[in-house]
This record gives sequence, structure tokens and C-alpha cells, in this order.
Amino acid sequence: MPIVEAFDSKDAAIPLFTAEFDFLPRVGDYLSRNTEGYFKYYNVVEVWNRQDSETDAFRACIRVELND
Repeated sequence: MPIVEAFDSKDAAIPLFTAEFDFLPRVGDYLSRNTEGYFKYYNVVEVWNRQDSETDAFRACIRVELND
């Protein structure tokens, strides 16, 4: 299962959240997260892969927009 880092802006250095998915989210998908008893809904607007400089492994990344 792929681990995906989600960012809320193009310039963000720290992920908004990291999650394990059964699939790789695609542009146009909607995600809902249960946070503190209520759901936050996110729209996936960008997908890319980045290389981790320490391990040379690639990490899946998405950029999301809050759609609440």
C-alpha cells in the first residue's frame, strides 16, 4: 500500500498529512478525513513523485484543497 504525502500548497515543505492508501489518489478525486469527530473534505488537484534524498526512494505526493 502506497504511503502518500498530502500538501496544501505548491510551496509547502511540510506535509499537511501523510496517509497510507489502497490506491494512488488521482487529480479530481475527493478525500474525506475524520478529524476530531467531524470530516474535512479535500479535492486532489495535483499528483507527483519526489525522491527522498536519504534513501533514494520515491514518495508519492498530492496537493489538496480543502472543500468544506
